[in-house]
Amino acid sequence: MASNILLSYVHKDSYFHKIDPSTKLLITVLVILLTFILKNYIHIMILLLFIFPIGIKSKVLRMVFRPVSQLFLIFILLFIIQGLFYPLATDKLMDLPFGFTLWKDGLINAANVGSRLLVMMVFGFWFVLTTHPGDLVSSLRKIGLPNALGYIMITTLQMIPRIQSQMKTIIDAQKSRGLETTGNLIKKFKSYLPLLGPLFMGSVQQAVEKSMALEARAFSSDCPKTNYRKTTIHLKDKIIMICAVALSIIGVILSWTL
Repeated sequence: MASNILLSYVHKDSYFHKIDPSTKLLITVLVILLTFILKNYIHIMILLLFIFPIGIKSKVLRMVFRPVSQLFLIFILLFIIQGLFYPLATDKLMDLPFGFTLWKDGLINAANVGSRLLVMMVFGFWFVLTTHPGDLVSSLRKIGLPNALGYIMITTLQMIPRIQSQMKTIIDAQKSRGLETTGNLIKKFKSYLPLLGPLFMGSVQQAVEKSMALEARAFSSDCPKTNYRKTTIHLKDKIIMICAVALSIIGVILSWTL
C-alpha cells in the first residue's frame, strides 16, 4: 500500500524489530508523555532528533517521515490560523493587509502544538512499522493485560490500512468500469461519494466475519488461550526500558531547570 498516511507493519531484519513489543510500547508512551511535559517546542524538537538514530537502526527512517510529508498542508494551516486568530494573543508581531494582525504568541502556540503532533506521529509510525500485531498481543498478555484489550489494539492498528486497501480495490474496480477521477475538487467529490456505499457494506461484512471467527475460536470463554506467535522479554529489553525511563526523567528535569 504505497502512499498510505497510516502504515502497517513492515518486516525488516533490524535490532528494533527483534526487541519485545512492550519495550517499544513503553518508549512510545514515554515520548507522548514528554511532548506534553517538556517546557516548549525547542525541547520537543530536540526529542524529535532521537527518531533519526532509532529509525536508521530500524531501517524504516524514510517510511516514518513519508506520511508526515503528506500532512504538510495541515501544519501550514495550523500556523496561519494560530498566527492570525489566536484567542489569547497579546504580543503583536506585525500588521498585515486587510486589517489582519500576525501575533507572536499565536505562532509560538502553533509551534508547540505542531511539534507535539510531529513527534507523536513519527514515533507512532515507528512503533507501527516495527511491531507485528501478533507479537504485540502476545507481549501484552505476558504482562497481564486482558485478551480483549490486546484484540482492540491489534484491530485498531490494522483497521485503517485495511480500509485503505479496500478503498483502493473499489476505486480500481470502478475505474475499470469507466469511473472518472480527474477534474476539480467538486467533480472528484461526486465521483468518490458513491464509493462510500460499497466501502461501508464491505466494512460491515468484515466485522461480521471477524465476530464469527472469534466465536469459532472460543474467544470469550475462560479456557487458557494460546498464541501462534510467542515473545520473550530479555535482559536487553529490561535495560532499554530502564534507560528510557531514566532519560525521560533527566529530560524533564533539564527542560524545567535550564
